[in-house]
Amino acid sequence: MKYMDMLALLGVGGAHPGGLHLTKQLLEKEEINSDTSILDIGCGTGQTSAYLYCRYGCEITACDINATMVQKANKRFEQLKLPCKATIENIEDLSFDNESFDIILLESVAAFTNLSSSLKECKRVLKKGGIILAIETVKEPQMTEQDERLVSEFYHFQSIPNEMEWVEYWKKAGFSTVVSRREYKVEVEVEGEDEEQNIDFGTEFDLSDEIPSNIYDLFDDHERLTKKYQNLLGFCIFRCIS
Repeated sequence: MKYMDMLALLGVGGAHPGGLHLTKQLLEKEEINSDTSILDIGCGTGQTSAYLYCRYGCEITACDINATMVQKANKRFEQLKLPCKATIENIEDLSFDNESFDIILLESVAAFTNLSSSLKECKRVLKKGGIILAIETVKEPQMTEQDERLVSEFYHFQSIPNEMEWVEYWKKAGFSTVVSRREYKVEVEVEGEDEEQNIDFGTEFDLSDEIPSNIYDLFDDHERLTKKYQNLLGFCIFRCIS
């Protein structure tokens, strides 16, 4: 079992850094309306896609490489009676036509892929002047090669670029403007913790009927590694214009 299998079987929503709360903050800064076409690659359980449709009424295309995630995303859409349908797609070889989307979302997705292939595919299916919003893992300068190897083996990262290396990958893929940000402001005014806040910060689960016991061991390993490497792994927000 891999880390991504664990997320799928546990049905974790908002597993990316910052959770749905950060995603909402980023989306509020964009011009999105009912005519905007958005591709949510690595949609997971469909949390962001469902929010996008409910909030903006825009055209949503959701996809993921994991069949269990796709099934759970479609389950969510059906329960909410949303006209959305998630499909299985490989970001390195997308089935969509050239220049199909206004916005592409990548929430902790690209680092698990061959960046040279996946970012070029994103550029291909994005309309001219279109935008990619990506929340991705970055390594800090003090991370050693051994640390990077151990983290990559556990999470199956194909690479862990630092911030400037990410920027170079985006530019090589053909994006004309790349803006990266390491800081964001968390704005929560409601005291205490309610259901909406929990979901915003990624504590949502949709458990599969049968979960192997080693999945929980994997989850414990993930928690241990997160704590161990919290000062060596960060995340960055990239806004790239085609």
